[in-house]
Parts: sequence; structure tokens; C-alpha cells
Amino acid sequence: MANPTYPMTRQCPMSPPAQYAELRARGPAKVDLPDGGWAWLLTSYDDVRQAMNDPRFSSDDDKMGRARTELPPGENLNSFWRMDEPEHGRQRHMMMSEFTAHRIKEWRPRIQKLVDELLDRLETLPRPLDLYAEFALALPTQVIAQLLGVPQQDYRTFAEQSRTILSLDKPEESWAAYYEMNAYLDHLIEDRTRHPQDDLISRLITDRVQTGELPPEDLLPMVRFILVSGYETTTSQIALSALTLMTNPEVRDRLIEDPGRITAFVEESLRFWSVSQDNVLRVVDEDMTFSGAAMRVGELVILAVPAANHDAAAFPDPGRFDLERGENRHVAFGFGTHLCAGASLARREVEIAVTSLLARLPGIRLACDINDLTFRQKSLVYGLERLPVTW
Repeated sequence: MANPTYPMTRQCPMSPPAQYAELRARGPAKVDLPDGGWAWLLTSYDDVRQAMNDPRFSSDDDKMGRARTELPPGENLNSFWRMDEPEHGRQRHMMMSEFTAHRIKEWRPRIQKLVDELLDRLETLPRPLDLYAEFALALPTQVIAQLLGVPQQDYRTFAEQSRTILSLDKPEESWAAYYEMNAYLDHLIEDRTRHPQDDLISRLITDRVQTGELPPEDLLPMVRFILVSGYETTTSQIALSALTLMTNPEVRDRLIEDPGRITAFVEESLRFWSVSQDNVLRVVDEDMTFSGAAMRVGELVILAVPAANHDAAAFPDPGRFDLERGENRHVAFGFGTHLCAGASLARREVEIAVTSLLARLPGIRLACDINDLTFRQKSLVYGLERLPVTW
């Protein structure tokens, strides 16, 4: 029997590809890749969660080979996200100091201020308007830019570069954006080295690079990773969370009635949408039998986060958006040693954005038929192209 082809297309924009459910019953499945190679695809919650924290699966970028579709040939991300222990943990610890509970608490009023300013502006714009561009994109862009110390006039530029880098359908454009962002960040790092400010880049230079703790060549990849991952995933999550409110009136009404349910809403939205759709990769680092499959060193493994978060064995009736799901142990932010360092910040942004949007614009609704929305299928991060709304 021929292997299924990966990546797979969502037949319904509100659900992961239907093939995931069919493959889950088979355990780890071999899938053919566009380059002519093949990989193992993990689709069950238990398999994905275990593989995320199993040292026998390597994240080392040097071992990925042909899987690095988001990079120009010969390039290496050199980011801690694509490293194994102990270097991964050492560099992740450096970044985690910027995302502690105390730091996030300090950022909360700044995020709220940004949200209020964006909503003030929304109320002055002609309707219908694009909530994606004017709100969902604008908020994370400004938050991550202010965190890093990116000048305000450059916000939109780096946001456009990030989106292009993560696109899968035009590799030459992605590579060009990758090089442009590197050049920009090189310049920014040089400037902060000469003129430190109160921002993350300056602190990494002063506290990590100049003390010898972080090799200078690893600073740019770390900053690039924070910039791209911190903006794109949160943007998509805010837009899709807003869409959830507008297409599930019972959920919206429940939140208006009981704002304390916002945490449950955010966690369920993270599970339901699982925006990191094609970017969690591993490579087998030692011969083993995993979940009944004989895997050999060097074989590529794809961890399908949307499939795991829609596994009925872990989440009964997974296709239903359920505010009463209880403990929501989704893997939208990963698991174990590779748990997303910026998860707390992303959660707060989505929480504040949704709460404020409901409070200020409780009558917000789609300004088009839901079938007219365009979803980003060919991207490492799932999301919308536009979100026309009115109220």
C-alpha cells in the first residue's frame, strides 16, 4: 500500500486533516514528502507527547538534512529550538529569564494599554474592517518588537518578513526574507552593543554575550527565533480566537456572562486550533522500537500537533469547542524540555485581547460568509489571511 503524502490538506478549515484520524489507528505511519523522501508521522496524543520529551529523538538542526524546508540550502538555524541537551537547556534558561512570572506580570499593563489603544483606533475606522490586520496582527507585533527593542517604524517590515519566512509555497521568497531579516538583526545587534537600552537584545548582549556565557554567533539566531515565533503564532491565535467567538454564540455569551472562564477559553482555543501545524520535527538518534514501529538512526519524524490535540482518546469529542473540558493538557506549546519559553506571554496576550474585545465590542460579527474566509494552509503556522468584521 502506498504511503500517504505529507503535508495533508484540511478538508474543513475548522478541523485538522481527516487523514490524521485514519492514520492514528495504525500508530506511527510512513508518509511521503514533496522532495521524494519519507518520514514517520506521529498522530496520537500519547506518541506526540512522549516523543517531545524523549532524548532518543533529536532536535539537532545538523541532523535534519532535507527536512529543513524553511531554510536556504546550506544554512543552519543555529537556534536553541533546534538543539539537543545540554546546550538546548543552557540557552533556553538564558531566554527564560526574560519570561518569568514576574516579567509577565510587569508586561500585563503594557499589553492592556496597547490593546486599549488598538480598540480605540478600531472604533474610528470605517466598517467593515480587517480585524486580522488592525488588531490580531498589530498587538503581538508591537509586544514582541517592544520586548526586543525594535524601532516602531520597523514593526510592519519584520512582521511581513516573518510571515514570508514561514510560508511553504514560495521557497525563494522565504529565503530572501530570511536573509533580509538576518541583515536587519545584525545591524540592530551592532547598535545595541554600542548603545545598550532597556530591552531584551541589550540584556542578552550585556548579561550573556559579554560575560562569555553565550557565543556571539548564537545571539542572532536566538533573537530571530524570538521575533518570528513570538509574533506569528500569537497573531494567528488571536485571530482564530476572535473567529471562535463570532461563530460560537453560546461560547461568546458564556464568556460575557462569566469573564472568569477566559482561562478555559484560551486553553481550549489553543487546543482546538493548534496553529503549529507542520513545524515540529525530530530525527531518530538511536535504533529503537517506538509505539510498535522499528525506527532507525537518521529517520525523520514529524510530530503532528493538530492530530495530537484532536485525539479522541485524550480529548473526548475533540471537534467540539468545549469551555467545560476541565484540565486541558494540550501540546500546543510543546511538552517537556522543549515547552515553548514564551507560552506565558502568549497566553496573556490572547487572554487580554479576547477579554477586551468582548467588553468593548460585544456585538462584533463576521462581515462575510464564513466560507469566504481564506485560511493559510501552506505555512508552518496555521491561520487566516484576513478577518472582515463589523458590529
